[in-house]
Amino acid sequence: MIKINSKIAELIGMHVGDGTLYMTNRCLVWELRGALNEKDYYDNNVVPLLSSIFHGEYTAKFRSGGKNGCYGVQISKSNITSFFLKYGFKSGTKTYTVRIPEYIKKSSKKVKLAFLRGLFDTDGCLRFDKNRTRRNYYPKIEFEFASVMLIDDLSRLLDELDFRNYHWKCKNSAKLCIAGKIMLEKWIKEVQPKNSKHLNKYEKFLEKGYILSPAEVAQPGTALT
Repeated sequence: MIKINSKIAELIGMHVGDGTLYMTNRCLVWELRGALNEKDYYDNNVVPLLSSIFHGEYTAKFRSGGKNGCYGVQISKSNITSFFLKYGFKSGTKTYTVRIPEYIKKSSKKVKLAFLRGLFDTDGCLRFDKNRTRRNYYPKIEFEFASVMLIDDLSRLLDELDFRNYHWKCKNSAKLCIAGKIMLEKWIKEVQPKNSKHLNKYEKFLEKGYILSPAEVAQPGTALT
């Protein structure tokens, strides 16, 4: 019988979002990596969550990959790799086939929200559109996955939790969006994301009512008034 609680659900969400389970010549490895500016998230959220669930000591570190490298965890301990196998994940690529597990779909609201937190913190986006105005003021929470089934699952889960959303298919992926200030405030309150890359944007939005564009940040003297 699958045991599920909010901590496990958050970890499952992280894995669905940006996790990898793969076989090397010697052993099975689980990996979760993010951008270099997500160091705080991995050190203060991912690592403590792993320690809480698996009762061991884990560390995140800089790793090669991509243009400038990345930051995250890489673990070959059997208790962690066997955990993901037990929870229905297989080694190898999951890019086009990953879905929200049935045990998440059938779980409590608290567990579903924890899963969304892990998914959003690792592979979600918060941005602000101009909507034909002069300021980037209109919030959008977005997800993009190669797995169309994952987007479909996510949309249904969000509907159950009263998050208005719309989704569409692209050439090689599918996207989903939750738009507007009311939905953003509900998301922050209920999902409670932990990644500072999202929270910092939200705090700046609360402070000004909009977000500066990259051009305005680079040249503050030319910011619109």
